Amino acid sequence: MKYEVQIAHGVEEVGQEAWDYLSDGRPFTSYQWYRFGERVMSYAEPVYIILSHAGEPVARATFWLTHRETIPIEWRAVRRMVEAMLRHWPLLICQAPLTSAASTSGLVLPDPPLRSAAIETIAQVALSQAQRRQASFCVFGYLEESDAQLGLWPPQFGRTLLWGSGTRMRIVWQDFEGYLAHLNKKRRYNVRRTLRLAADQGLEVKRYPKVEDVGAALRLHHNVNRRHNGRAEPWMRGAMEHCSMVDCAWLTVEQEGKLVGCELMLGDQDVWLVTGLGLEEGVRNAYFVLGYADIEHAIRTRARMLRWGSLTYEVKQRLGFELETNDWVVFGSKGALLQRVGQWVATREENQMVQTHAM
Repeated sequence: MKYEVQIAHGVEEVGQEAWDYLSDGRPFTSYQWYRFGERVMSYAEPVYIILSHAGEPVARATFWLTHRETIPIEWRAVRRMVEAMLRHWPLLICQAPLTSAASTSGLVLPDPPLRSAAIETIAQVALSQAQRRQASFCVFGYLEESDAQLGLWPPQFGRTLLWGSGTRMRIVWQDFEGYLAHLNKKRRYNVRRTLRLAADQGLEVKRYPKVEDVGAALRLHHNVNRRHNGRAEPWMRGAMEHCSMVDCAWLTVEQEGKLVGCELMLGDQDVWLVTGLGLEEGVRNAYFVLGYADIEHAIRTRARMLRWGSLTYEVKQRLGFELETNDWVVFGSKGALLQRVGQWVATREENQMVQTHAM
């Protein structure tokens, strides 16, 4: 099956009507979200592949050419090796902007019978684009398993599971009390007890339409990263500075006028994500208070879903979150040596995941 192929380097080249026609209400794929993403990911070059059939656009893949992607590899020595490689040969990665928070693929595909041919065409065009730009790998992240089947992809591609897929909560309650009522008695008691303890500490939750103090928010965010041996995403400052370009809320915890906790909520198509967690060291209950405030804000704004990260999954599971299912990655390279390196890394990561979940 033949497709007409268009390559664009910004949403304004495509136009809002044509862009949102393919987005079709999918969260974190809208024209507004990508305008925001292009602003905050100015360090990466967007490469958008759009396929048309019989004169109508039917598929899209949004790539970013970047040297600064945060690699979700658990094995630290391998992660450092890959990051060192990216300093010389960039990555061409297909995902929505801010994907480590949004957990969203950059692929928009048609239904069968057009689907498999669209995947093959996009993959071949992407490999050519990667070669032209001297990219190390062409990567498709956050895929459902059905779209990561190797039989759908050219032979240069392999696949692996992703570390750190996010969590989600479907919002079905009219208010926060309704949410609490669906919890079992013990969990409901724990939530109310934590809120009482936080009030006794003088912790106060506030909401702002934008990040009022980016420097203070980043300082608290770095505290959390140090505690978990992580690092701030390269887009984090930009997201805080330009969050008013999309639906947003900055939730803070303040104690006697001092900022001791914060999170940034960003929204698209009635779905919220949470990012930029920041905490003052030694302030108990601030993390939980922020989590409850996130849920309350999603309910109050009539969202259909709230997305969180995967850290402390046991806690989030007790609150009603479930793991995302789009945790597959497909990767390819026209270089045989690079492809073997990529497959070796993928195999080590899958083995590490098996060992971790077996503990």
